[in-house]
Amino acid sequence: MTLGPLAAFFVGICLAVMLLGGRRRGYGLWLLAGAMLGIGFTLRTQARLETLTSRYDNTTVRLVASVEEVREGYTRLNVRARLRVESVRGQEASFCCWCDNLPACEAGDRIEGIFTLESPGQEDRPGRYADEIVFLADYSQQFACLGEAEGFRAWSARLQQTLSDALCKDMEGDEAGALAAMVVGDRSRISSELNSAYRAAGLSHVLVVSGMHVTILCGMGLPALWDMKRWLTAGQKLALLLPDKLGFKLYRRFGVRLAQMQLRPARPMEGCFSRRKVWALRLRALGPVALAVLLTGITGFTPSVLRAAAAVAIGAFGVWVMAPADAMTSLALAGLGMSAFNSYAVCDVGFELSYAAVMGTLAGAALARRRTQRLNDRPAFRREGMGQAPLIQRAALRLARAVWTTGCISLCASAATFPVLVLRGMSTSPYALISGVAVLWVVQPMMILGILAALTGLVPALYPVYHLLAMGAGAFARLLNAWVEMVSQWPGAQMAFDSRYAAAVSLILMGLCYLAYQGRVRARFWVPALVLAAAVGIGGAVVLSRDVVQVALVGSAQTPSVILTQNGQTVVLYRGGSSGRTAVEGWLESRGLSQPCLLVDLRSEPSRVTRPEADRVILASGLGDYATYRGQRGDMKVEVLCLPQGRAALVTVGRWRLAAVNGTFELAQTMEVDWLLASPSDPSAFRWEGVLALKEYDWMDPDTPRASGLLLRPGGGVRVRQ
Repeated sequence: MTLGPLAAFFVGICLAVMLLGGRRRGYGLWLLAGAMLGIGFTLRTQARLETLTSRYDNTTVRLVASVEEVREGYTRLNVRARLRVESVRGQEASFCCWCDNLPACEAGDRIEGIFTLESPGQEDRPGRYADEIVFLADYSQQFACLGEAEGFRAWSARLQQTLSDALCKDMEGDEAGALAAMVVGDRSRISSELNSAYRAAGLSHVLVVSGMHVTILCGMGLPALWDMKRWLTAGQKLALLLPDKLGFKLYRRFGVRLAQMQLRPARPMEGCFSRRKVWALRLRALGPVALAVLLTGITGFTPSVLRAAAAVAIGAFGVWVMAPADAMTSLALAGLGMSAFNSYAVCDVGFELSYAAVMGTLAGAALARRRTQRLNDRPAFRREGMGQAPLIQRAALRLARAVWTTGCISLCASAATFPVLVLRGMSTSPYALISGVAVLWVVQPMMILGILAALTGLVPALYPVYHLLAMGAGAFARLLNAWVEMVSQWPGAQMAFDSRYAAAVSLILMGLCYLAYQGRVRARFWVPALVLAAAVGIGGAVVLSRDVVQVALVGSAQTPSVILTQNGQTVVLYRGGSSGRTAVEGWLESRGLSQPCLLVDLRSEPSRVTRPEADRVILASGLGDYATYRGQRGDMKVEVLCLPQGRAALVTVGRWRLAAVNGTFELAQTMEVDWLLASPSDPSAFRWEGVLALKEYDWMDPDTPRASGLLLRPGGGVRVRQ
């Protein structure tokens, strides 16, 4: 896909802003400057990746690496792991790779072995590069554990595992999985069923350590929380909710303390500041930075956590220079700082969702404040009037305001993350807003109790304290899991949309929100209008996507598997590979699809361990030479042809015919198909009109146009995804 039209469109927008923006014309210049800086970062990162790819792609080498992250493998003898390579063939190197069949080991170990390195597939590449994973590694032989690795990353990986074990020593099952993921970022305990349920309930972001978790942990060290005046003012507000005599006494006592603080003699000043107070604030600001760095290391330096940690560091820098940091400025600087080291960081889904959620949260908080100010302007809701109101009325008003604020923030955050999910081809839940209002409030106390439980669990003498804290955190986790499991069973819990259609609907909805905000339209009018517009857009997507067959290639370029879906039914033509199962299961999970209805294993030596689960599995190697299998799911008709040296699968969708080859497959007469689902195997037995391929293979002409996906309508329509 060429970037020329997109670049021209972007430059046109910048010029329009500079010429017609009035007082905001300077934003156009800043946009252009940021684009140029981004291009520079991209060229730098691309040059490094091309150097590594040209040197190690499709090679079998001896690696020495440290294990940074470990997940449960497909057998008891293997794990899936992220490796940071220290040397290749005895020469020093520095890059990351992902291995799905590594012999059992633990995070923080230093290992050695012979691996085959391969670049990720075209669709999988941006996400892998965002996580700094340059290659997919297939373990071959001569594995050896060399002891514990050195360095901050290895130490933090061991600390994560230690804290996870300390937190979950009295827990098991989904309760332990949810807590370990949210508190220390250990996702190895999460079952696939629980992960799918959280996605269906619209709460999948809770299981990923992000800016919300950094804010909760680092908020305990922020200078504002150590401001006595702030606490006394909050105490006065709380006293208004108590019965008359008790509330009056507390209110008066807090007021006397505030008056004493105001009448206290001033400390020596230099210029306009007290040096002692300034340095106290500066030193306190370093605490959140240290906690953010520690949490970043524990969770594996994920882009979403790095973004939040950078924002904390920028806030601390603002305290040091006595210039408060703006939220938007912190977001922008954090993104630029991460892109400077890896320009693909902005391609990480967690990073994009984190950015969108922060933007939505800021918009929701602004909307809630506007509504609260309107209520405070009314005589019946003024503070002096409410102080004489009955306790029940005051409590009801407080609850209504809290629900309104939570609803605004949840609505805006869900609306902001919706375009990211649908443009990435991922499923989204229409119940995200309901879940956010109903149970998102339990995340903060659950995290605080979980962090304290993990720390006290490290000390055997504090076991009674740990047990109480773990019981509290576990109760919140069970409540959250129960809600998630209930919502995931509701109809239409997971919905996936075509990316282009979703982009158009998202732009329309954002335009309506902007017009309502600028026009200061009341929520009672614009909220129903927005819900109606969203319902029409979603209904249109459901109608337009009905009976459409989506065809996608996933996995590595050497063994790409084919996925065909129609109306929730899935057919997989499986070619294997070390990362084939992970790629297939990840693609289905991201789109809210269950296991395949039919899986055709085209390998000559199939292994059950590396094969995804399916309702029905057809082993091409077990059919026998010159045998044929025919099956159908919906409008997808599958025919498998077996020869002694190879297999081929023919898929018919209406008038469209597709073919996939594995091994050496030759026919006496060439067969014509519309699309070839390419792999390194020679497809000389077929004649095709178009090709789906993840890379350019040796048998392909250099000028052959390639596509990565198709949308087929059985009646005859087709759309190609480049």
